[in-house]
Amino acid sequence: MEREAALRDLLAGCAILDGEGLTSAFGHLSARLDDGTLLVSGNLGPGLVRTAADVIRVDAEGTVVEGDAALRAGELPIHLGLLAAPAGGGRHSVARFHGPAVLAWGTLNRPLPGVLGMGLFCGHEVPVFDTETTVTTAAQGAALAAAAAGAPAVLLRGFGAATAGRTVREAVTRAWLLERNAAAALAASAAGTPQPFGPEAAAPFAAAEGPAAAQLARLWHYLCRRHGVT
Repeated sequence: MEREAALRDLLAGCAILDGEGLTSAFGHLSARLDDGTLLVSGNLGPGLVRTAADVIRVDAEGTVVEGDAALRAGELPIHLGLLAAPAGGGRHSVARFHGPAVLAWGTLNRPLPGVLGMGLFCGHEVPVFDTETTVTTAAQGAALAAAAAGAPAVLLRGFGAATAGRTVREAVTRAWLLERNAAAALAASAAGTPQPFGPEAAAPFAAAEGPAAAQLARLWHYLCRRHGVT
């Protein structure tokens, strides 16, 4: 990703994640640049990440090479692990968030089925990483990536979720869609058993070509306008 465009989308994505109630003082967003380094929002909480000074740049090992090292998020290994995984599928951005619905579903310690059509942008089933701590080491980041197995989203039991995308825009819109899918699954479970979609239904949503990319672009445009960012 080109630096200026990545930074612009990173700042917009942080405003969206916070404005939609998916993050608070916790959560962060990353974008991998063309040189292999990552821009990562600081540990202020996405709602307070407003300028380039609130963003750091790290190398593939997580060492801060630009910006205030004090802003380095302890959960940086989540980004490094998911983006380094062989099954990463060309993804270059990770959104780490704690929406109320994904937090609640994650406590069940079972995969989240895709029960909404738009939820299929995160796959027909979202895997869960069974953990008793947050992810702060390279080994934990690798284990999380293994649990995700190349999926565009993964839940962390009791610790929220992460979504990945080829761009910041994909990672952020997937976070929004994942939260809505989790909320629908929880609500429907109160009345019965929600009916999940199968892998065949999710396949078109994972395709690089076709209507899926346009739908995510439409959602990004909506969220940017809703929160007054570009």
